[in-house]
Amino acid sequence: MEFKGMSWTPKQLEEVLKFDTDHLLSKWGFQDGEMLNEYFPGEDEEQYQFSRWVLCEVVEYYVCSQIENEIKPYRVATSHNPIRVYEVEGVHVSDLAEPPNLQPLEVSLRLVEIFETARYLSELPNSGVDMSYLRRSPRCEKLFKERGWE
Repeated sequence: MEFKGMSWTPKQLEEVLKFDTDHLLSKWGFQDGEMLNEYFPGEDEEQYQFSRWVLCEVVEYYVCSQIENEIKPYRVATSHNPIRVYEVEGVHVSDLAEPPNLQPLEVSLRLVEIFETARYLSELPNSGVDMSYLRRSPRCEKLFKERGWE
């Protein structure tokens, strides 16, 4: 598979990344928002924004959709973790005495799912215009409406 001048072998595409769901509760989660940077290398701001956009999309679409708890995820403009949960089981996380126990504890994804998400995002109309990881793709917008996350 090839994407933006990078290529991966079939064996690499089957490698698995684990996403700890409790990272949704921390501003330092998902390696301070840089969990996918090594897969989308680059020094410019556009590449940085793209890597964060992929992270937000992957976490919303694949991770949040598998969480059994009633949650409300959101994206935040920050230099830290850009994808978090602000409500669990109808209670704002800042009002909880202890951090909630999100289930499952982790979600495993093959790299191919991450790269397919990157390709999907790069093919959206105007994907390079005003690049922002705060902008949801149509499939995540649909998921938000279906789950009542708005």
